[in-house]
Amino acid sequence: MKTLKKSAQIKKIEQMSEDEIKQWIKNELHENYKDIKQDALDLFIELTGIQFNIVKQEIGKLVLFLEDRPTINKQDVDQIVNRSLEQNVFLLTEYIQKNNKAKAIQLVKDLIAMKEEPIKLLALITSNYRLFYQSKILSQKGYSGQQIAKTISVHPYRVKLALNQARHYQLESLLNIMDSCAETDYKLKSSYMDKQLILELFILSL
Repeated sequence: MKTLKKSAQIKKIEQMSEDEIKQWIKNELHENYKDIKQDALDLFIELTGIQFNIVKQEIGKLVLFLEDRPTINKQDVDQIVNRSLEQNVFLLTEYIQKNNKAKAIQLVKDLIAMKEEPIKLLALITSNYRLFYQSKILSQKGYSGQQIAKTISVHPYRVKLALNQARHYQLESLLNIMDSCAETDYKLKSSYMDKQLILELFILSL
């Protein structure tokens, strides 16, 4: 029964809008006699995304960190909350879009140092660019963010992030990047070259 209740809760938060998730976080904090400033809450969502287990874990860390202090500020979140892997990959694609290859490569190095596999990172990068492509096509057809999310079964928050990056690309460019992702995936699985080097060369080529 406990497992069913937990599953229902996970499903519920994944179906919430961004505003609903923020309110849910506030409610969780209020149960621990804490509140959170708006800029701190915005940063919290930026770092954790909308994954239930990560959100719950980071709330717990903040509550322990504050001890008797009642209000969470932006500095607290910046100091205590870890950026999730998925949010790190969104940040990585943002660095690529802004042509900040040095930061992109450093982020890859950091993630691999945290034992993330290059093949897994590439899969997440590919998933992001596929999402950018799908979101841009549907947006051009007049779909709203909520309609796009429902059509491709993705949380509206991820669609919001995708549309923000996709507007900087032409559809053809996104297709070319996805082709490069497929070629890099083949290299990672078949080449004797260092996998981290293959991933870094891929990023530098974009």
